[in-house]
Amino acid sequence: MPTTPALVSALRELGDRPAVVADGRAISGIGLLLGVSPPGGLPQALARRIAEHAALPPSAARAAEQRLRYWAGVLGAPPIRHTVLHPVTDLAVDLALATLLAGGTVHCGDPDQRPEQQLEAVATARATHLSLPSALLWRLSGQPGLAAHDLAALRLVLHVGPEPRQEDVYAAVDALGAVLAHVRAPDSNAEAADRRLRADAANASAAAWKYGIGVTAEQVHDFGAQLDRAVLAALLHTLQQNGVLTDPARGYPEAEVLAAAMVTPAQRPRVVRWLDALARHGLLTRHDGGAQGPVFHGRPGPDAAEVREAWRPAAETWADGLGPVAALDRVRRGALRLPRLITGQEAPRPDASPVRWAASRGFLGAALGALVRGTAEAHQGPGPLRVLELDAEGGEPAVARALATRPRPHTEHHSAPDGGRYDVVIASAGGGAVAGAGGPSAEDVPTLVRLLAPGGRLLLLAPTTEQLDLLITGDAHGLTARPAEQWRAALTAAGCPTVLTLPEDGHPMGLLGQRLFAARVD
Repeated sequence: MPTTPALVSALRELGDRPAVVADGRAISGIGLLLGVSPPGGLPQALARRIAEHAALPPSAARAAEQRLRYWAGVLGAPPIRHTVLHPVTDLAVDLALATLLAGGTVHCGDPDQRPEQQLEAVATARATHLSLPSALLWRLSGQPGLAAHDLAALRLVLHVGPEPRQEDVYAAVDALGAVLAHVRAPDSNAEAADRRLRADAANASAAAWKYGIGVTAEQVHDFGAQLDRAVLAALLHTLQQNGVLTDPARGYPEAEVLAAAMVTPAQRPRVVRWLDALARHGLLTRHDGGAQGPVFHGRPGPDAAEVREAWRPAAETWADGLGPVAALDRVRRGALRLPRLITGQEAPRPDASPVRWAASRGFLGAALGALVRGTAEAHQGPGPLRVLELDAEGGEPAVARALATRPRPHTEHHSAPDGGRYDVVIASAGGGAVAGAGGPSAEDVPTLVRLLAPGGRLLLLAPTTEQLDLLITGDAHGLTARPAEQWRAALTAAGCPTVLTLPEDGHPMGLLGQRLFAARVD
């Protein structure tokens, strides 16, 4: 028979057992040899390729068999139940045929299904092997409900895409408990888009270099520690001057602390966040009080003079070229107003951005402007480049400058969604240019991503470390100890295969806890 002998032998060996499973329908090895055409893109492509083997000359048949044997060797020893979640490509077909050659069963998945459905399909098939695009793997491995699916049978995951980041690989291995094998997809549209984004990010970082002159990692680290100590001292002193949280032998229920400090209903969420932060940083001990809520144990804390002194080292380090004096003074004055604020004697003032934003804004603004300018200059679409800058009226001036200086006036700059899709969406976790004082949270990332056209970029300014000064002068709702991981996970889960951060890891400006995330969608 003029076909690939090994593949035919393997299909005959399968006999009436399932060879390909698609949409709940199983086609046997004999059925495939007889020309049964399963429904769906990949099953039909498999059927066509099997039929085409019959017409191959011997030399071409040997070459095809050699290629399939290579992939069969990658798959390893049976049993093989291989779920293919890759779009229909030559590689996907080769992987499926190699599975058949190795005596395994191919389960044709749907790469366009929701992640929960895909995970359920892998679990139901008791898949030992899974192949899929790298971007889809990162999305699946970051799914919150992953642990609910029984993936114990999974041994090997083949992911196809650009060179992966090691942190993505480690996270996927931990989540799936399987060996990962990367298959490079050269010259793909996705890889080309990744190269362009990485090149634009490198150019943007270079364009912002002057804003980091004279700033050292040691200086930034020292200031952060000094600022946090001063903030926590001010919060603890504000509460303890009301006669609570000073005796380590006595527990104070949350409600008793709020009552003793005469906290108004409007300010209770703020003070509850103080208690959480103080406990998280070891100045209080938190216990479960059952029906009465959390119970806190304290110890003698700083007096008024010690609180004032706590601000001195932070002020000295800040004044050594980090940022404007007014930014830190706003936090110090806010700390003095706290007793009157929480009791309603003084009205709340507008939320402010984190003090470290004042030090990082120049760098991040320049980088953001350069990224927007590079995207605009490279735009080759038939229509104008559509840019959505949420809250553009209070947005970053560098964006407006970048768009105004573009050689060709083929750019639409929007400040609010108009129902269409955008090539670039610019947002800040602080609303406009005020990072950390309101604006979208990690839960809003899917909504932002849905605003992007295929190939679009999301440029997001966001805090990447805990900003304790927001407990005094800003909106600290959702304040967490490790926000960088939350933002990256949210972007990946929302369908962004590539997520870069500026400044890059290790850069002193990055230690200020404010970053620019540059993500793209396929």
